[in-house]
Amino acid sequence: MVQVSADLVDAIRDVFAGTDLPDSPERVRLLLEARREVNAAWGSAKQAFIEIGRALNALDEVLHTKAERDALQEGFARLFPFSAPVASQFKRVAEMIDSGRVPIEDCPGSYSAAYQLALMPPEQVRVARQRGLVSQSATRSQIMALRKELAKRSPSTVNLADLMAEQRRLREARRKAIRELIQMRRRLQEIARILENDEKG
Repeated sequence: MVQVSADLVDAIRDVFAGTDLPDSPERVRLLLEARREVNAAWGSAKQAFIEIGRALNALDEVLHTKAERDALQEGFARLFPFSAPVASQFKRVAEMIDSGRVPIEDCPGSYSAAYQLALMPPEQVRVARQRGLVSQSATRSQIMALRKELAKRSPSTVNLADLMAEQRRLREARRKAIRELIQMRRRLQEIARILENDEKG
């Protein structure tokens, strides 16, 4: 005998309300067996797409030039059994897991749902977690709906820390460029004096 939670029994009754299936122990048993097999395979699928993403991220580390990266992008489908855009999704999900933003046990079971979660910045992932969407059962449509809702709430989300860092880099680059211009001007003046003295001598 397999122990079945009351919630699952209720779900079966709700899903098959108005039919004879809930009253047939044999058919319910077959449904539960199919569910168990699907859940096991689904768990393996999640592990597989994360491992694929990790392998592709590791591959990126050995591509040293833009030409190599472009060549792989161009011929990706000849080397792998899926497209480069799908590979990009796998890589993004693996990065989300490996960076610790989402624990692997909370990663959605569908790679397309996991990818939608991986697109969210940390503050949006926190909202998704509060809504129960950082979970294995979260669906792509649920996460996409939340992303749309959050985008409407704050249409222009700017990462202030990144913006300030960019400002510092640009100011430093400007200072360096000004110093180089001053040095060039001095050198040009020196060269002009040398040439002038040479012409007089």
